[in-house]
Amino acid sequence: MPYAADISRANPACFLFLIIECMGMGHDMPGHPGRTKGEIASDAVNRIVDTLVQRCSSGMEVRDYFDIGILGFTSAHGSGHRLKITSAFRGTSQERPFLPISQVAEAAHIVERQVRENYGGEVVEVNRRIPVWLQVQAKDWDPMRGMLEFVQRPLAEWIELHPNSYPPTVVIICDGWATDGDPQKAADSVKSLRTNDGNALLFIVHLSSAQTRPTMFPAQERGLPSLGEATDDSKLMFRMASALPEGIRRQAADMNIPVEERSRGLILNADAVALAQFLDIGTRGPSNLR
Repeated sequence: MPYAADISRANPACFLFLIIECMGMGHDMPGHPGRTKGEIASDAVNRIVDTLVQRCSSGMEVRDYFDIGILGFTSAHGSGHRLKITSAFRGTSQERPFLPISQVAEAAHIVERQVRENYGGEVVEVNRRIPVWLQVQAKDWDPMRGMLEFVQRPLAEWIELHPNSYPPTVVIICDGWATDGDPQKAADSVKSLRTNDGNALLFIVHLSSAQTRPTMFPAQERGLPSLGEATDDSKLMFRMASALPEGIRRQAADMNIPVEERSRGLILNADAVALAQFLDIGTRGPSNLR
């Protein structure tokens, strides 16, 4: 059965987070005055990476069950959509973005921030020291096609080194449609990469600052909301996203989130809460840690 490989230090899993940096621009996110989509995305990715670190921790040791990569993408105006790529981790490059999770833990920049916490039903703001890896800056343009074309090589090289591992999980976080042409072919090429345990997974998060109910894990194109950037933008994202493996569907069902056998790893018009929930579920597929 695919997507069932045990995760070990000899056969780690990997997550590659691809962040469209133009999310630093635009309106505030609902419920978060003064905070942009880019800042909300940064917080969510930082939290999920910290969660992955905790999953791999045993006492003072962080065991290398996962390799993690975080790349930010934009393109320069007037440059023919020339890609501008930023890696969140020191010691990595654009071509080799992955770090073992023990090194990811060591690379964290610790900052003190005010966060909202619930104490007996009362939400209060408290100061907490939190690990930070990603900080999205305001940029222009949305090079989704170029981004997906670029990451095929580092993903293929990772698979060559780990042929028996759980397949790579690639998560795109964006707030609009590609400005550099149709990314469908590039998305299909990413999904065609495979280990002996199955094809690479491509999940897509579309963030919105509109007061619109998120659509999570849709199972069909019909009835999807228009995102406003293109005629069939949401349908195209649906076709790009991978079908959810059984293990992830089970995780979603355990959290009382409706899923079907044909559900895709896609969320449209996500707010901060839905983004965090999606990342939590989407990163729980490789769960057989040995």
